[in-house]
Amino acid sequence: MVFKWPSEWRDSDAMSYFISDFASTAVRPSRKLNFWSNLICAVCQYRKTPFVSVAELKRCLAWRGVAPQCLEGVLEEMLNKRTVLKLEKLTETWSQWGLGVLTSPLTSVWKRLVLDTSEQKFVVISVLEECRSNLICSVHRSDNLLFTIQEWNELALTFIHPNNLENLNTYLVFRCDIAVYGDPVSLVKVRAANEKTVSNISQIDIAIGKAKMTKSALCAQVKELSSKVDELLSAAKKAKNKNEALSHLRRKKLYERSLQKREGALNNTESLLLQLQESQHNKTVLSTLKVGAEALKQNKVSLSEVDEIMDQLDEYKSYEDDLNSAMTSLDTTTDCDMSLSEELASLLAEDSEPPAKKQIREVIDLTEDYPDNSSFHDNVLTTEELDELYSIQQELERAPTPPEQLDSSRALREEFDDVEHPVEREAPPKEMTARLSPELRRKPGRKLVGTLLE
Repeated sequence: MVFKWPSEWRDSDAMSYFISDFASTAVRPSRKLNFWSNLICAVCQYRKTPFVSVAELKRCLAWRGVAPQCLEGVLEEMLNKRTVLKLEKLTETWSQWGLGVLTSPLTSVWKRLVLDTSEQKFVVISVLEECRSNLICSVHRSDNLLFTIQEWNELALTFIHPNNLENLNTYLVFRCDIAVYGDPVSLVKVRAANEKTVSNISQIDIAIGKAKMTKSALCAQVKELSSKVDELLSAAKKAKNKNEALSHLRRKKLYERSLQKREGALNNTESLLLQLQESQHNKTVLSTLKVGAEALKQNKVSLSEVDEIMDQLDEYKSYEDDLNSAMTSLDTTTDCDMSLSEELASLLAEDSEPPAKKQIREVIDLTEDYPDNSSFHDNVLTTEELDELYSIQQELERAPTPPEQLDSSRALREEFDDVEHPVEREAPPKEMTARLSPELRRKPGRKLVGTLLE
């Protein structure tokens, strides 16, 4: 990934202004201060070097071979804003947090950093905190808190420059993010995600660390012996005479025996490491269960309190039931709902009635043709009579009709549809009404019924 310089870096006029020194130490333009302070943080972040010197900054920030003349003034302003600290000032802050936890290997690093005044060192706080946060978060994602020094250095170098690795380890020790063991350092333990400070390295941690280091050494030896065996086998195949081939095979046998011993030791070490890790896991589970048991004891609820609460709930429920019954006792919508249901049923019955039967009912209901002295009761057909008429009409429709009768019937229907007022019509032929019952023939609307049947 290539570092992206600001747009002003390609502007000669702008850079001539930026690399020049401040005209006055009393008043320093904010534009120039912001430009160089942002650029210093960006370059240190890109190079993964939160610990830098003035000389390193001049080399990194030189524009066309010219170092910025205002760099000391910019660093002074950054010191005042505490975005940058001198290394000795940062170590003074560390000493206030407690130097007693520092182990002897890191103490030597500490003394070298403090006493080395040949070149002024600065710490860019934002870059240092970013490196620290990324490294610790990476460890928490892996769920492995114990590392050998080789594993730890390999992981840390992905987030910081090798020249700053020791300084970062010292900073992490004083922030209580890691704990170290050994002289020289052989183990590194990182704090858990739910802890603010790292716990002490226990005997199980030490045993696991030693098992890991032994396993790593045995793996390297097994790899080396396997490679040696393959080389001797290849040399025996390429030997020019029998004695030389036998010599290579004898040496191969010796290396194979040693390889078998190393592989056996490696299997035992891996088995021991798994047992130690299982023991540590069981200890963690037991501690969690213990904390959970204590929490349950503190949150224990008595049976009397539960009974009292349930009684209160029952009393409130009965009160709500009584209130609801009192509010619904004056409900007058039942009768209305029943009448509406009956009306809906009648409408559905009318919609489901066949068209022929509906037409017969409409014809019968025409009262304009009735005599004045006829009563309403005599003019109404019963349901049985309507069904009888409908069945007769269906039989007539199924029977073949002569053409002349069909034309006559169509003409009568058209004449009937055009009538606006009821008129007297001749009675239907006797053969068409012979099948009607006597009661149906006595109805006043029989003429219209006969016309419809035709």
